[in-house]
Amino acid sequence: MAIKAKLQQKIPKVTLDLSGPDGNIFVVMNLANQLGHQLGYDSEKIINQMKQGNYKHAINVFESYFGDYVDMFVNSDSDLLN
Repeated sequence: MAIKAKLQQKIPKVTLDLSGPDGNIFVVMNLANQLGHQLGYDSEKIINQMKQGNYKHAINVFESYFGDYVDMFVNSDSDLLN
């Protein structure tokens, strides 16, 4: 856990508006790749997991890996993050 705490101090938290251009799945996958490399994760594996379902599935996979580093929100009445 000490390593995770140190990484959180080095990686600034990102805000991601999924209802805007940043919500494009290719933008989200690019961010997954960048954060994955910074955190020492297997980015290719994560992106492949994201591709195994629909958009909501991809966002849930992204959140499971990077939820501590990214604040995601939607400006509409979507159930995307539920």
